[in-house]
Amino acid sequence: MSSYSSQSRTPYPSEQPFAATPSRKSPAMSFAGPGHEGKRAAQLSIAYGVLGMFLFWFVFGPMAISSANKAERMGESAAGGRLLGWVAIILGVLSILMVIGFFLMFAAGLSTAFENGIPA
Repeated sequence: MSSYSSQSRTPYPSEQPFAATPSRKSPAMSFAGPGHEGKRAAQLSIAYGVLGMFLFWFVFGPMAISSANKAERMGESAAGGRLLGWVAIILGVLSILMVIGFFLMFAAGLSTAFENGIPA
């Protein structure tokens, strides 16, 4: 046997036993903790609120408010998500009222045009 194997040396990283390797957590695992669900619900409420401002306000607005309520039940502040949810709902309702108003004004203009004999 050679004298090299009897000498004390630090092993290469590939020779380290499995248990001696440092444990590395993934970024998702480092976020997990006691308030994980509350933080996630607060972040989701903001995301749903932003989506509700641009897409499907009637779906994402109530989801933002619901997620904000869930986050606040778990002790996290989610006022921004709740606010965005309500703003999305209000803007959606106002846009529908504006479209209905436009069509009513258009129909009223056509009816007066026909009453006065002006061709449309």
